[in-house]
Amino acid sequence: MKKIIAFLSVSIVVLFVWFAASPIFGETTVAPTTTAIVTTGADEVRTYVYSDLDDLIDQIYQDVYDQIYAEVYAELAGTIGEDLYEDIYAQVLADLEDVIAAGEVSVIVNAFQDRIDEVAILSDASVVGVSTYQGNEGLALGSGVIYRYDAVRNEYYVITNEHVVAGGDSFRIVFSDGTWISASLLGLDATVDIGILRFSGANAPYPLAVSLLGVSADVVKGTVVLACGHPRGYDFYGSLTMGVVAGTDRDVAGDGVVLYIQHDASINSGNSGGPLYNLAGEVIGINVSKYATTEIEGMGFAIPIDTVKTVIETIDSGF
Repeated sequence: MKKIIAFLSVSIVVLFVWFAASPIFGETTVAPTTTAIVTTGADEVRTYVYSDLDDLIDQIYQDVYDQIYAEVYAELAGTIGEDLYEDIYAQVLADLEDVIAAGEVSVIVNAFQDRIDEVAILSDASVVGVSTYQGNEGLALGSGVIYRYDAVRNEYYVITNEHVVAGGDSFRIVFSDGTWISASLLGLDATVDIGILRFSGANAPYPLAVSLLGVSADVVKGTVVLACGHPRGYDFYGSLTMGVVAGTDRDVAGDGVVLYIQHDASINSGNSGGPLYNLAGEVIGINVSKYATTEIEGMGFAIPIDTVKTVIETIDSGF
């Protein structure tokens, strides 16, 4: 109400100023612009330069509107407390839960799916096939993951299992389109079951990517993991399976040399040497074996990446 009175006061003053400054009945205004000093109901003095009455009224109206809007908004904001906001939020959430429970809408965990998609894209560009030959005889095939790129030499470095490359005198890095590039064996560790290969990126059929090595010491039971590789050979190239970590520090061989990560992501022959990713796209292990019998549903094992790093450091120190 105070604001309406103030506006009326301004209007009366405007009319007074207009009549005082305007010509009498039908005479034309000589000056192109006029200055008006207006006093509002709050005893605030403002000066306006206008060309005609409409221009003056528009200017005063905008000033009064801005002032009233700001004051009304401030008063309303002050009356709406934090408790009211929380009550509104709680009610909206409750209504949403009712709608979901009734099956009227479906909920997709977008963030979770997005992470899986990102790992899938990475694995397509980072996980390769590894074929081992002795002369012209094929000895083994498995999987490998690119973990390093030397930009100066345009060379990629690949982790795989020792049992995939053991006994070979020539090696191929096989891509999803069936093309391949010769690779050289840099070193291996039969005890840990890790081999390191190197190949030139000059003739790679598509852009390749490096998978970052994570920290397996941080892995805990229940961690969601993704295994990538070529189960049963290249007919199933780049298969991606999901599971959870069932346990850590598993002494499968009984000698305590390697304490494996146990998980239930599906792996089969051909997955050997492939990476075990977390949802951040970090390699936390290298898949090596599984148990599968009529009595056991399937238990997959991966060499912890921290253990793999020690092998890499040893091999690198020889170059």
